[in-house]
Amino acid sequence: MMSLRKALKAKRTKRGLSGAVTALILVIASVIIALVVVGFAFGLFGALGGTPTVTQIGTGTLSPTSTGYQAVITLHSTGTVTIVSATIVGTNVTATGFSTQTLNAGANTVTISFPSTTGFTPQPGSTYQISIGLSDGATVQVAVSYTG
Repeated sequence: MMSLRKALKAKRTKRGLSGAVTALILVIASVIIALVVVGFAFGLFGALGGTPTVTQIGTGTLSPTSTGYQAVITLHSTGTVTIVSATIVGTNVTATGFSTQTLNAGANTVTISFPSTTGFTPQPGSTYQISIGLSDGATVQVAVSYTG
């Protein structure tokens, strides 16, 4: 049978973290978690990787040309991405050319050329949607007003 003295000695030799050290570890972990949450909330980590976000600035214009129609739009991008296609929504009118295909971070003015086709006759003052396909697989819907 174990004596009382040995039992007390065995109990005293067990060591653990003190309350102060445990509290310090919890405070440090909380600060790290808070910094990560704030970083994502304010988009600080968005520039480090991932796909760029492309949005339209204002409303673009659609005007007639000698060969068809020309849309001029301003797009804001958070990174570099390439335009691969553009179609006027609700029609089968597909872009034949772009003034620039590469969007860099910041504001980019893009001119898109569309052919004149039967079945699409825009009305002056009307607003049309253009679906722009990007190299990262994303699609951006932009609005243009026909100035005819």
